Amino acid sequence: MNYYEFFPNRDELLEEIELLKAEGYYESDFHVLAVEEADPDEMQWIKYTDINFHPYFSEGEGLKSIFSANEPAKNFMQRIELSDATSVEYLERIQGGEFFLYYTDEDKYAREKDAGRTPDAGAESP
Repeated sequence: MNYYEFFPNRDELLEEIELLKAEGYYESDFHVLAVEEADPDEMQWIKYTDINFHPYFSEGEGLKSIFSANEPAKNFMQRIELSDATSVEYLERIQGGEFFLYYTDEDKYAREKDAGRTPDAGAESP
C-alpha cells in the first residue's frame, strides 16, 4: 500500500518518521520531496540519513535539476503515477514550503517475511 502526507515543517516531518521507524520502517523506505532551500544549511540533515530526497526545482532551475544527484520531485511524482492535476497541486504545495512524505509498506513486509514473521504478527484478532 502507498502512503503519503504533507507536513508544514521539518520538525513535524521528522517526528512522523521517528514514529514510523518505531513501527518497523527503515529510513530507506521513505521519500521526502521538498524545496532545496537557498540556505545551504537548511537541508543538511538529509545528508545524514538514508531517506530518499527528491528536491523541487522550478521551471527556471531545469539545468540545476540535471546536475542533481537525486531524482527531481516532478519526476518522482510521475513515477508514483499520480494524476497530472494531483501532481501539479502537490508540487505547488511543495514549492510553498511543505514537506511531502511518501512510503510504501512493501519493503517492511518483505523484511518481516524474510525474518519469518507475518506482517502485523502479534495483532490481536477480534
